[in-house]
Amino acid sequence: MRRETITMIWVGGAVLAVLLYVIGPDQFLNACARFFDALDAAFRHLAFILGAQAYNVARALAIAFYVVFGILAFLSAQRGRGGIGGLIVMTIVLLLLVWRPYSDPAPISHWIVALALVLVGAATMTQRLTAVPRRPPPFPPNGTSGGAPNGTSGGAP
Repeated sequence: MRRETITMIWVGGAVLAVLLYVIGPDQFLNACARFFDALDAAFRHLAFILGAQAYNVARALAIAFYVVFGILAFLSAQRGRGGIGGLIVMTIVLLLLVWRPYSDPAPISHWIVALALVLVGAATMTQRLTAVPRRPPPFPPNGTSGGAPNGTSGGAP
């Protein structure tokens, strides 16, 4: 074993001895349980506070990246690579997920799914815009206007 590992074991034993002396051997397990209960309560309180913030963050990110997706879809359509159909489908799916005009707001799970969909859509549109354009096959083949190759009529000489 390495010396650092053995040293850490001895230091840990010394710290345990000091804690047992300060707290008392009879109350040590109760003190540990109280410490872990307090730590659990602190984490639950933090999760509660961040939960409200997470809802607003997920909603803001989903809306912002939907705008990015829309702009990329229009640019892709302008360059002849499609995108308007994807924008229409994405809009309908997002409306079904998060639009609640007469009831409570959509739950955070719906907003997180909407965010994931919009990110995938924006990544797809980015890939379409950055891909090397496909070259159409040469028409007519080999630059001829039909018939035999090299412009001959195809008959015997």
